[in-house]
Parts: sequence; C-alpha cells; structure tokens
Amino acid sequence: MKIKSPARDDVSIDMGPMIDLVFLLLIFFMVASVVTELEKVEVEIPQSSHAKVPEDMKGRMMLSIDSENQVYYGTLPVTMEELKPMIEAELNLNPELRILIRADYRVEYKTCKDLMIACGSVGATDLIYATFEE
Repeated sequence: MKIKSPARDDVSIDMGPMIDLVFLLLIFFMVASVVTELEKVEVEIPQSSHAKVPEDMKGRMMLSIDSENQVYYGTLPVTMEELKPMIEAELNLNPELRILIRADYRVEYKTCKDLMIACGSVGATDLIYATFEE
C-alpha cells in the first residue's frame, strides 16, 4: 500500500527568528567594540616604516604614555615608583611577562628611557612599542 502525502503550496520558512538573531548579534558586537575602546588611554601612536604586529598579543601588560608624559598602567595614572611594584607583582604571577608600551609620538625620550629602566630594574625585559605602519 502506497500512501501519498498531499501537496502543500503554503509551506514557507519563518524569517522572524532569523532576523531577531541577526539583530542580537549586531547589538552584541556593537557593545563589545565600545567596551574594548574604553580600556585604552588616548595616545597618538607614531608611524614607522618597519612596524610589525606581534604574533601573539596574549599575556601582554599594557603601559601607556600620553603627550603630557604621564604614565598609565591600563587606565590608571601612576608614577615610575608606583609602577615598579605593579610590574613586579605581575612578574610573580607570570614569569614570562611581556609588556606593550603605547607612547604618544610627542613623548620625551627621557620618559621612555625611565620607563624602560623601571621595567628592567624589576626583571621585565620583553618590551615592545606600539607603532602604526606607514
């Protein structure tokens, strides 16, 4: 015995849930991109013809220096003396700590030198400066 199902011309896909999902994803990525932008101090990073993007950005401690020569640990303004124990604490947690320095192009060399000396005095030697490619 052969049973045939009746042909249905009114079969359609409900697009409502798919549209809802697309809007939820759009809102999620808009909010996530704003959150990542708020975590950084505003600095104008210099350009370099030999700029390279590091292969692995995980586990990097971010230090910033603005155009006023103010050093920031994340978004917290600190002095060089306050910074040393912070770096040392991070080194105790992660002995292979790598540091990303975001310095404004107007920063005095003395400030960068003092920052490198402060990092080196507590044992942090893997430093990299952020630059844009020309």
